[in-house]
Amino acid sequence: CAGADVESSRMAIKLANKYDCVWATVGMHPESGIMNNESCEELRRLLKQPKVVAVGECGLETGSDEETELFKFNIDLAKETGFPLVVHCRDMFEKVFEVLNYDKVQMHCFTGNEEEMRECVRRGWYISFGGILTFKKSNELRRVAGLVPEDKILVETDSPYLAPEPVRGTKNVPTNVKYVLDCLAKSNMEQITSENARRLFGI
Repeated sequence: CAGADVESSRMAIKLANKYDCVWATVGMHPESGIMNNESCEELRRLLKQPKVVAVGECGLETGSDEETELFKFNIDLAKETGFPLVVHCRDMFEKVFEVLNYDKVQMHCFTGNEEEMRECVRRGWYISFGGILTFKKSNELRRVAGLVPEDKILVETDSPYLAPEPVRGTKNVPTNVKYVLDCLAKSNMEQITSENARRLFGI
């Protein structure tokens, strides 16, 4: 369950504490606004909670100076804690490659091309696919997904957003991850992606 600012990070932890099979991330999304000392210290406090396993969701949407500084703050949190970093990247791969020097990374809801995927994998990062993979127009993305090494591939839903086909247009829920798995042209992907998630997040 991913945090995107202080309040949603608190909610993610609350949900994780309620269910044994749920874990939380804590971080600041690029759209979450300008950070201040109070929010920075609260995030550091939340990262000490026992069900927290990663920093994020964070990353770049426009590449502005403010976003980049916020991204760097999240990167520093990951390095301080040793947690993986959950990275949001909307057509900003060149900037992410420039800023991010860290090997424990999940590229959240990946929509990049083959070259960008291969650079992520070269850096040791995990490539995570969500509902967009199932969309009818996503033939090229499905081709790229088929090229990701098995030990670097993950699946997700990005709930409540980006519901996959055949339930596109509805509120997304975690069980819809099965439709993403169905789009991966490899066998045993449920087991493979589960093992990858356990390895990355230490769960």
